[in-house]
Amino acid sequence: MKKKTKTLLTVASVGLGVTAGYLLTGYLGLRYAFKRKNYKQKHATAVTHPLSEEEKNYIASLKQETLTTTSFDNLALKATFFPADIASNKVVICIHGYHSYGMLDHQYFIRFYHEHGFHVLIPDDRAHGDSEGEYIGFGYYDRLDIMQWIMRIQEYFDYQPLNIMLHGVSMGASAVLMASGEELSSDVKCIVADCGYASAREQLTSVLKAHHIPTHTIMSSASLLSKKVIGYDFNNIDVIKQVEKSHIPTLFIHGDQDSFVDYQNVKKLYEACHAPKELFIVPGAEHCDSYITDPKGYESHILNFTNKYFTDEKQ
Repeated sequence: MKKKTKTLLTVASVGLGVTAGYLLTGYLGLRYAFKRKNYKQKHATAVTHPLSEEEKNYIASLKQETLTTTSFDNLALKATFFPADIASNKVVICIHGYHSYGMLDHQYFIRFYHEHGFHVLIPDDRAHGDSEGEYIGFGYYDRLDIMQWIMRIQEYFDYQPLNIMLHGVSMGASAVLMASGEELSSDVKCIVADCGYASAREQLTSVLKAHHIPTHTIMSSASLLSKKVIGYDFNNIDVIKQVEKSHIPTLFIHGDQDSFVDYQNVKKLYEACHAPKELFIVPGAEHCDSYITDPKGYESHILNFTNKYFTDEKQ
């Protein structure tokens, strides 16, 4: 074999190796960030601020049901439902965060909502908890699942007029904001978005940097592979774009000490929103800890907000 031919083969082999390594990096990054984790995460808030026995007993004493729906791509989705114990058409649909599950993130709100006459629906997102799915929706597919839950709760109440509020925390906040840019039912009166991110790509990059992982190669390769591996292009997770289309009144909440989803995210989201809006910044609050840090302020903002936008309430 001629020397020139050997050299070309060597260069080709090296090139193939580099390409394979490049693609493998993106594939592994996608599997790490988007694949379902089959364990119940030791969520920082739940560990640091466990519910008291009295609160646990209160929740256990409530009537509850399991509701199900089916996603557009045929996944079985499950939710825990706490019906109000008074005649009411107020419903809150609570959407949880990344690698968590519904009852973990929203256990703190159940008593508050129940005592104020809300029916409380707490779904597990796709690829979380008791819902099916291999890959996390990151708000992109979750927005469509939220629309399914809206229809499911309307069906449950036999399509009587409802006052529905969407309340999302962390990734759940971005999910409800993504949903706000769709054509939602007129029963959806308002949204609470607590510590959501403005861009999934920027949030993933931020997490990689925080773990001192080089971002350029991983994000570049993952962008090429994401549609094939996880079913959608994560570059399409544009929360800002969806918020700009929204006409639904939105209460934005964020802790000014959030070290996971930077406080600047809520500024971008708030500025992008052209619907009626309010901003509640909680001094000293870490990620997902705004309610723990200032429960009275949090509750008063929600009640004042719903009083503005809920109509024809049944008491």
